[in-house]
Amino acid sequence: MPSSGGKSRGMSLEPNSSSWPLLGLPHTGCRAKYRGMGVGSKTTTSLGSSASELVTLVVTTSPIPSHPSLVLLRTLLNSFRKHLVDFENYNLLLVCDGFSRSDGKDQLCSKEAYQQFLDSVQELCASGELGNCQILELKSCHGYGLALSAALAEVVTEFVFVVQHDWLLVKDVDLGPVVNAMDLDATIKYVGLQSLTTLDYARRMQLRYNLQLPPDRHLCGLRLVPQLLWYDKPHLTRKKHYLEVVLPEAKMGVFQNPERRYGVDQMWPKLLHAENLEEEHLRHGTFFWDVGAEVVYHLSGRKLLAVDEDAETERPEGLYGVATATATFTSVAADRTMYIAGLALPKAKGQSGRFKGRCYVCGERGHSKSNCSMTGLERKPEAVAGLCAESIKPPH
Repeated sequence: MPSSGGKSRGMSLEPNSSSWPLLGLPHTGCRAKYRGMGVGSKTTTSLGSSASELVTLVVTTSPIPSHPSLVLLRTLLNSFRKHLVDFENYNLLLVCDGFSRSDGKDQLCSKEAYQQFLDSVQELCASGELGNCQILELKSCHGYGLALSAALAEVVTEFVFVVQHDWLLVKDVDLGPVVNAMDLDATIKYVGLQSLTTLDYARRMQLRYNLQLPPDRHLCGLRLVPQLLWYDKPHLTRKKHYLEVVLPEAKMGVFQNPERRYGVDQMWPKLLHAENLEEEHLRHGTFFWDVGAEVVYHLSGRKLLAVDEDAETERPEGLYGVATATATFTSVAADRTMYIAGLALPKAKGQSGRFKGRCYVCGERGHSKSNCSMTGLERKPEAVAGLCAESIKPPH
């Protein structure tokens, strides 16, 4: 293990031979580069320890259209610095999926752009900008699920906080109470952070699927609501639960992910048709931390392009708008945008024919929210994107 002198070093690294065959993972090899201490070097699990000693932050990245730009990664790290309590003391593992695909399909950027991105990440690591970071580069493209599996083999802390590169924190988060809650109640095996998907969750499960959620858990100052799916979006869980339950049951192949293989294919059918939903849900133990507002925001890294930062001066950075539950539809109405200097969606092509999607505001098909008669009507203020509705002003 390198010293904490601040320079990145490379080393050859083969996947853990004792765990990879068990999970059915391809023995393709990877290389790790380190700065500072090894990931998760503090392993004590007593309640007296800080969350930063018990949790490794695992961030996954892969080729996207905005590469070689570092803007998306830096934006994620800045959201950690702003909103994650004690971030500077956490160990961070950044796993970079490989470029070459076994199916021969094109990636979302060129090989040269991705290599330039990886080289720039190494420079950030060496400079200390990424904090106490380990970078794990995979030699070939595994997809999110197998890349995460490779990362877990390098983690020695009891807990992992897993975040994909295009999910940002937009509200303050202290993982300490979550760790304590999971220590006090062993049936809590997964805690997700609240997103658009879980706003007004209980009502939507009732209206759409006629499912009455099991009782909430109230402990350590948290309200934990049973969640009927394993989502890949930001969540805290035990490494052991991933390795001994989720990954073996998911049986993922290349380019697959736990949300689909474990959540949709395994969990959801059992919960949807369970005779005793509360008892069946306890087998999975998935909850989300309900604070009545979005805590994480999805930027859609697969679509964003890198643009000239100077060209975006007319729009201040930040999250604008609200996301609220609707009275007439079983989803939520979303009318908010995240502005990031240096990133932009591609220009929309002219639409031909009738709009075929569903309006986010009223729930009706055939028109978009911009052409909805309900757009602009007063929204309920209780569930907003990380802030009180009254405190959010649209960009000028």
